[in-house]
Amino acid sequence: MALKDSLRLRFEKLADDVVPQLLDSWGDLQKRLDDLNCSLANRAVPEDRRSRVSELSLQEKAQQAGQNRPAIRAVKTASKTSGKN
Repeated sequence: MALKDSLRLRFEKLADDVVPQLLDSWGDLQKRLDDLNCSLANRAVPEDRRSRVSELSLQEKAQQAGQNRPAIRAVKTASKTSGKN
């Protein structure tokens, strides 16, 4: 077996052992960063505005999902005419 083939097999074995561990670690790191980001975002928004921010966020997500709410329109009522002629 040539040195080149031997090295290739060793690198493949190493990759098979290390890559899954790296992917797991990467997923854990992403989750920690997401949690940190959420925590910082919660601290940045004043308590009295949080409900409005949550509402706007849900509306935006609904629009992205194609759940557009119809616009509310004012309806003019027909004025009643007096019975006097």
